[in-house]
Amino acid sequence: MVTKLKQAVLIYNPTAGALRRDLKQIERLTIALREHGILAVAKPTAYAGHAIQLAEQAVAGGISTVIVCGGDGTINEAAQALVGTETALAVWPCGTANVLAKELSLPKRASVLAKLIADDSLRIISVGSAVKPGTGWQRYFLLMAGIGMDAAIVQGVDLELKKMSGVGAYWLSGLEFLARLPLKPFSLTVNEQHYESTFTVISNSARYGGWFRIAPKAKMDDDQLDVCVFNTRSRLAYLSYALMSLTGSHTRRRNVFYQTTRQMHANSNDEALVQLDGDVMGNLPMDFEIVPRALRIYAPLSDGQ
Repeated sequence: MVTKLKQAVLIYNPTAGALRRDLKQIERLTIALREHGILAVAKPTAYAGHAIQLAEQAVAGGISTVIVCGGDGTINEAAQALVGTETALAVWPCGTANVLAKELSLPKRASVLAKLIADDSLRIISVGSAVKPGTGWQRYFLLMAGIGMDAAIVQGVDLELKKMSGVGAYWLSGLEFLARLPLKPFSLTVNEQHYESTFTVISNSARYGGWFRIAPKAKMDDDQLDVCVFNTRSRLAYLSYALMSLTGSHTRRRNVFYQTTRQMHANSNDEALVQLDGDVMGNLPMDFEIVPRALRIYAPLSDGQ
């Protein structure tokens, strides 16, 4: 008897760090998948936003699994088409920081990922939603939204340096930002409370940038966003916050406010920048909210699932 293969679409970013160094990894992954009864059609991305289109085509074609090989940005793109559908996301981390992979303990070995898919090891996670009021623009984020300082740092990253040094390009951009400190203050309304801020993270995950824990209590499968508000103009304070956020202890410091919410609003007279999952997506004003149990993803099961 011939066993019917599970159909999947494999979206990969050929410019992602690990794939740029060894594109034959895609071939090895497709072989591992087939050995576990999964027939994956590989489709490379060719331009920004292409992963959204490829994932939309997979959903429209009734494909049950979309596998993404790339960084958090490519994963974010594909997820735009998968949120709220029965098509599940699988991730093989090949990017710079791979924050989602660290947060959900996703495997790096092709054979382990293939077994997760074959065994239908699924978690259902919540996602964040960002909306520009009155424009019709909306975007999901899996990990975090950052307003102000970190978005400006992301915008300042030298892309060629990023190809060569990876995370080092972000550190350099951050140091250059602190040297200039061109802050654009903004205001927030969270749980009917008003805050002024120079940097805020609205998080769906505890991890941030790989090592940091700016929202140490955040969980991807609950029904709330964790908001960490910083309000200082001091370079020294921001350096200390960065060090303390390695352990999450910054939340006890003066001028740092931490709480949970289901929705909030942010505005700025100076049009402060906003990044979602590591890519700059525009300027304030924006509204943010949680979308509970919105995305099916292959991952090792947590204690609560």
